[in-house]
Amino acid sequence: MSNRFLSAETVIESLRDNGYNNTAYALAELIDNSLQAKATRVEVGFIEKQLANKKNYTVSEITLWDNGVGMTPETLRKAMQFGGGTHRNDSEGMGKFGMGLPNSSISQCKRVDVWSWQNGGEPYHTFLDIEQMKTGDLEEVPEPVIKAIPEKFVKAFFPQRPDSGTLVIWSQLDRLSWKTGKSIYRHCEHLVGRMYRHFIAEDNIKIDSVIYKHDGTDSLSAWERFNFKANDPMYLLKNTSLPELPGNYKNEAFFEQADKEVISVEYLDDNGEPKRADVTITTSIVKQSIANRILKTTASTLGSTQWGKHCGKNIGVSITRAGRELVLRNSFFKGDFGNSKGRFCGIEVSFPPCLDTVFGVTNNKQDAVKIIPYEMHSIAEQAGFDSEADYKRDLLENSDPLLEVFKVTDVISKQVKELEKKLKEVNIQGKATKGTEEPKTTSEGAASKATQGSAHRETHGHKTKGEAPKELKKEDVVDHLKKAGGMSDEEAEEKAERLILTGNRFLIEDVARDSEAFFDVSTSKGLTLVLFNTNHVFYQKLISKLEGDELEIMQTAIAGFARVMNETTDERRLAYLNTIRREWGLVISEFLQTPEDLDDF
Repeated sequence: MSNRFLSAETVIESLRDNGYNNTAYALAELIDNSLQAKATRVEVGFIEKQLANKKNYTVSEITLWDNGVGMTPETLRKAMQFGGGTHRNDSEGMGKFGMGLPNSSISQCKRVDVWSWQNGGEPYHTFLDIEQMKTGDLEEVPEPVIKAIPEKFVKAFFPQRPDSGTLVIWSQLDRLSWKTGKSIYRHCEHLVGRMYRHFIAEDNIKIDSVIYKHDGTDSLSAWERFNFKANDPMYLLKNTSLPELPGNYKNEAFFEQADKEVISVEYLDDNGEPKRADVTITTSIVKQSIANRILKTTASTLGSTQWGKHCGKNIGVSITRAGRELVLRNSFFKGDFGNSKGRFCGIEVSFPPCLDTVFGVTNNKQDAVKIIPYEMHSIAEQAGFDSEADYKRDLLENSDPLLEVFKVTDVISKQVKELEKKLKEVNIQGKATKGTEEPKTTSEGAASKATQGSAHRETHGHKTKGEAPKELKKEDVVDHLKKAGGMSDEEAEEKAERLILTGNRFLIEDVARDSEAFFDVSTSKGLTLVLFNTNHVFYQKLISKLEGDELEIMQTAIAGFARVMNETTDERRLAYLNTIRREWGLVISEFLQTPEDLDDF
């Protein structure tokens, strides 16, 4: 019977419960190691396998390889020890806790294998195995030995193996947050893109995600490939995961910098000597010009748009260490501010790793637990002081580093208040709600009358062939306008958003057509598109010369003909009406032509 102080099985299970929020955070630890190793390329692989008697594929292995500097056998063995990392004395580097590789790995799987190589040499291999560790069969990290990477991985991953690099493979996955490669990527995409936004945006690293499938033999085939884009909660970077901005703003940043403040913070180095380091607090705010451009053609608020929804996933203070985000904390945004206008501003707190102890950075690099909003009056009272000033004086006398934390959190709170003031001057509400916007053009006025007239006929029993949807769907409208109206993507998007804003079910446009008809009609999924042919003599001699009420009456009258066609349920009668429409246009052309034109005609 063993009389050890600690039970191996209990200790290992405790280590596995090490506080990683999900699989994305665990993978981030491996990416940290790659960045520390000066990698410019990282590939995360999700290897899916079809389980027996099941149709669906699930992830059986997760891999990560990079083209960093690789590790010597000694460094590799130390990296697999809990707390054995080699960067503890690196005050500027991303990793120094020595827990990342083993901790993150066993939080998700029961076995992790690592190969690392340098300068074109043979790869060295070692591993950790949970079951062997529990039974005592594996009491220390196996000494790395030269071992070839399995052929299936070589063929799938390396058209040409990097001169130096590292390959990590997680297998016997039993604690994944998500089960398929696509679902893991989707959950990782937003988080990983935000954590490493500065590295991605500055082209310091490229992070890919690839889903591989077992193809029935001992080989892998690439199924889907994705590239992680920078996700910037400050919205100061360009070419990020934010949907492309409209019009001429597509190559601009969505926000602009509002303020930047640098705070000098004192800390004690490893020798107990007092040193100082800078904390930078940057704030940003949405550009009113871009907000106005979006609101021109958007129903309701800016927050309801695709850009507003993207911002809604990035609300809070981004706490960033060595260029990598630890956490996005929204507790500094009080009340409804975070859910409304708070999404249209950003705050980033950036500091070096030498301040980890001051700010309470966790060893899994998911938080800086001391950077939180403090209620100073309550804290002072709980500590037994009559005033905040007395409490802070006591902190100063005892050289308590919490006083340095307060310097930072006070500035954050001040900056939040400043942003709240500035956002009061920013319009994000728009000027209209769906279906209530007044017509801006004569064509919109005619479309509005046609929409109202159609609704009146509906209530009196004059139904169309197919039941119209209660609301227009933007994607359906865009598709109709592109196919039937020949519009570009951007033009169709703008027209669709305007239609949804006005509530109109008719759109009347002028286009050049090679047709004998002076107007065309098409209806799809609740929208009727009426196109006046600018090449037709009737348009050139009359319609183009009309303005105001007269033009609106003409357009409304033709929209009425379109409604007759919509109410026609008999296909033969509909074909007859289309024939009439074309022949009428032909006859009008003949009647309105001059004798010279008729000879050519």
